[in-house]
Amino acid sequence: MPEAKIMEEFPKTALSRKVGDVFAAAATGPVSLTDHGKPRFVVMSVADFERMAGRVDSRIARRTEDTPPDEADRMIAELERLNMEDE
Repeated sequence: MPEAKIMEEFPKTALSRKVGDVFAAAATGPVSLTDHGKPRFVVMSVADFERMAGRVDSRIARRTEDTPPDEADRMIAELERLNMEDE
């Protein structure tokens, strides 16, 4: 299952006072709603939820030169590991 990462945190009272800010933040990633400083709820887009629930094919296709450096490093490391196993 994909790793979830909380992007922003708001007190739960923000739902009545700053609902636009909460939803805007949730559009970019999961948002934690806290109660007395402790995380209690998460607000996220349907797309994020479906991806986390495994309902969406998370595979993507991109050109090699468009691959983010951290992802390219992980792919190269895995290919090298697989190559070592074959030897």
